[in-house]
Amino acid sequence: MIISRYLIKEVLMTLLAVTFVLLLVFICQQLVRYLGYAANGKMAANILLQIIGFAIPNLLAILLPLGLFLGIILAYGRLYADNELRVMLASGLSIKRLVWITSILSFFIASIVLILMMWVNPLIAQDKQKVLAAGSADNLLDTLMPGRFQVSSDGRRVAYVEKFSRGRRGAQNIFIAEQEKNGAEVGTPWIVLSAKNGYQANDPITKHPFVVAQEGFRYAGTPGMNDYRIIQFQKYSIRTPDMPTDTQRQLQEAISTWTLIHHLDDVQNSSEFEWRLAIPLSVIVLMLLGIPLSQVKPRQGRYTMLLTAVLIYIAYMNLLFVGRNLIEQKWVYGWIGLSWVHLLVICLVIVLFWRMRRL
Repeated sequence: MIISRYLIKEVLMTLLAVTFVLLLVFICQQLVRYLGYAANGKMAANILLQIIGFAIPNLLAILLPLGLFLGIILAYGRLYADNELRVMLASGLSIKRLVWITSILSFFIASIVLILMMWVNPLIAQDKQKVLAAGSADNLLDTLMPGRFQVSSDGRRVAYVEKFSRGRRGAQNIFIAEQEKNGAEVGTPWIVLSAKNGYQANDPITKHPFVVAQEGFRYAGTPGMNDYRIIQFQKYSIRTPDMPTDTQRQLQEAISTWTLIHHLDDVQNSSEFEWRLAIPLSVIVLMLLGIPLSQVKPRQGRYTMLLTAVLIYIAYMNLLFVGRNLIEQKWVYGWIGLSWVHLLVICLVIVLFWRMRRL
């Protein structure tokens, strides 16, 4: 019992430290990514922290298996390097007992990952889509940066605002240039609008947002041609562009697990369900993989197998991604799923355990 608590404590402390560092790194990467979106006008700055918060559970579900894998290798590698684990094995601690002790913590981590993947992350994905839609539609002015020309994602609209009033309720010196929908053709008309000020409003019936420009001019015509029209106005309403639709995979992430189970005949639902099930299973597979990889020979450093372990983990995750795409492309039958990836790694585990017994 004392040895079990000692080994679990060593692995758990290393797991928490590794996961915290990895989580911090990935959160910073996500923060830089979303800051770029906010700077380019693709996202409102006031929902930035909410989006980062939504990303944490998804990151935890991916990083906990890696943290456990590296935690086992680093913790047991140190015990091997200090000859502590060798003494335990020589004193009656068997390899089976070591696997059983490690599996106690692994099943606990796998349960957490299973809850995150099956229930928590789909609910968070739904809330994230609502926040993104609300943040982009409630106030278009929130997506603009003062003093910068910003181009829309489809390349047909350019907007500029010199400065905002307090609370971004109004804007001064607005410039908007928009190309017609057949913008890919040569000689497409442009509509250019300049106004002294403007503000955001919502249609009372459809609730769709639009911008009300005040005291300005509207120019419509084809560049290089003389047949253009100029309109002076006191108030002019501009309909905001529609939100870009989510990708198929983003839509699948927001579907509840029970809905996926009842519609597994669809390949998209099948691949999403297999992915949600594969990550918790990877915790157990990585635990079995980490025990033999942590063994180092006498007088070897504790980090000897760390690079090899990281490369194996990268190959394992990439195979899962490839397997998911194969399911979506109907190259792999739904009942096979991602099991072939786990079986490949388990074969490697068997070879490593055989090598471990020889050593």
